[in-house]
Amino acid sequence: MKITKSYSLSEETLEKDIDKFIRIAKKGVYQYDYKYGQEGLKLIKAYFRMIEDEFKKQNFQVTKVCYKKLLFFLLQREYNYFNYEDIMSKFNSEKIVEKYFISLVKTCSVDELFKEFIEYLKVKEDYYFESAEKTILSQLSSEDNGKFIQMVAKESENIKEKDYALHDLIYLQLDLAKQAKDRKKYDQLCEKFIKIVGEEQKDEFDSKE
Repeated sequence: MKITKSYSLSEETLEKDIDKFIRIAKKGVYQYDYKYGQEGLKLIKAYFRMIEDEFKKQNFQVTKVCYKKLLFFLLQREYNYFNYEDIMSKFNSEKIVEKYFISLVKTCSVDELFKEFIEYLKVKEDYYFESAEKTILSQLSSEDNGKFIQMVAKESENIKEKDYALHDLIYLQLDLAKQAKDRKKYDQLCEKFIKIVGEEQKDEFDSKE
């Protein structure tokens, strides 16, 4: 199969085509992709181009589903289906994550958005894309922004040291306190989550990014 920029879907919808690709990939078809013309990588790039076309048309219901399918498949670390050391570095991942969360903001309630965000945090493991939180907070209305931040704070209440995937919720609150130049709030968060962020985190308030 030769993958080009004009790749045509073999299924009736983009979503179903991606589903088929993921099923095939999980069978190990692209396990040595880099040795055999990078067919899997080329196909993923073709999918992202097609999703971006849908994004430009503002078909956000389509893009939120398709972005999630591909992103979550690529972000999972249990299996390396393509045998690349870091497959996410092969794409403009920050832009892809940004468009995924814009699609969510455009189509979800704040409650739904927050659930999707938590799911994303749990799958991305060691990756960090600044555009995730940045996009959510910049795209939401002031009222919804406040609701989202409240949900972050509430969810953080029960975070343990072992809950590595959710530590980003704490650091998000620290970043917001720092941006607001609220030293008191920042120090309170540091004290509250000292076992997670460490004593040295307090010094970060005065650091220049």
